[in-house]
Amino acid sequence: MTAVDGAERPLRPGAVGGAEHRIGPGAVDGAERRIGPGAVDNAERRIGPGAVDGAEHPSRSSATLPFGGPTTRGSGSGLPALGVTAPQFSAEPGPALEACRDARRLGFGGAFVFDHMWPLGAPTRPALEGWTLLAALAADRAKLLPVGRDGFRVGTMVTRAGIRAPALVARMAATVGDVAGAPPIVGVGRGDLANRDENLAFGLPFGSIAERAAAVEDTVAALRGSLAGEPRPEVWVGGVGPGARELAGRLADAWNAWALDPDELAAGLADAREAAERAGRDPASVAATWGGQVLVAPDRGDAQVRLERFSPGRPPAELARVVTGDPDTVLERLRALGDAGASWCVLAYVGGPGAEARALLAAAAGLTRRED
Repeated sequence: MTAVDGAERPLRPGAVGGAEHRIGPGAVDGAERRIGPGAVDNAERRIGPGAVDGAEHPSRSSATLPFGGPTTRGSGSGLPALGVTAPQFSAEPGPALEACRDARRLGFGGAFVFDHMWPLGAPTRPALEGWTLLAALAADRAKLLPVGRDGFRVGTMVTRAGIRAPALVARMAATVGDVAGAPPIVGVGRGDLANRDENLAFGLPFGSIAERAAAVEDTVAALRGSLAGEPRPEVWVGGVGPGARELAGRLADAWNAWALDPDELAAGLADAREAAERAGRDPASVAATWGGQVLVAPDRGDAQVRLERFSPGRPPAELARVVTGDPDTVLERLRALGDAGASWCVLAYVGGPGAEARALLAAAAGLTRRED
């Protein structure tokens, strides 16, 4: 049975997937991530920052193009809403809570969590559970002012469909929204082979591609139904494959892509909007959202030094996708992504202190500070 906009549907037993990033050692404030958002697609593969539908993006040399790579688009004028990822690969919640507070004070639009039991490839490293941390972030802000009343949002990027029953995810989202004072943003994805060991270590199944893709659709349908509370959460479908774009266009509020350049994002959004039109929806109601690694430093020279220090042991395809530079250079790329259709850019800071990066970017962008 096919899910219909906003309608409830029978929910299948959970298949597993949806992780959007591989986390390696040495991550800084928001974690190093090596694979793209959990794709809903018809081919099993490891999805890296340099791959769309199984095909590699044009190769880019981080030594010669350290600032996010070329684009045929102009510098852009429309800055999307800016979010940050919480530094949750820690044994203590304090850094994540403080990063969320700091982002809100500085004028960022929201804070987002991952959905991993451990940093992928690093099973001995600690990690805070994503949805539990999300509720803590919502409660922390609500102590002073409900999150929704000052425009600050909390969300997942992305939650892994299948590790929890779809109806349970809907109830969790409703609860977080009640705590926060505004519905969360729930990104949903299906994951890939990089998640298998993590799932099995925690007694979670790792389904086939078809099962995991079905779990994404069931979770999106549940989040559109009454179990998700009122108002409903905003739903993003994460993935770089055509299935993710089709499902986003048919059922979701947005398609979420990891580390794409503006031209790639615009092309993917066009696909999602075509799917929306085929489903009888207003194509303009479907947005794109972007997540990616960002390295920002006071000047370009310092940014290049930090990128070189960050580079050892990391794949060239990943490094070529890190948006790197001084604040103005980074903002130029984020504005170009906005012009390509991104309503949000969610930033995973790498290569230096997250607090410094947030402050530099907020000042350059002229974000409006909030008072506690």
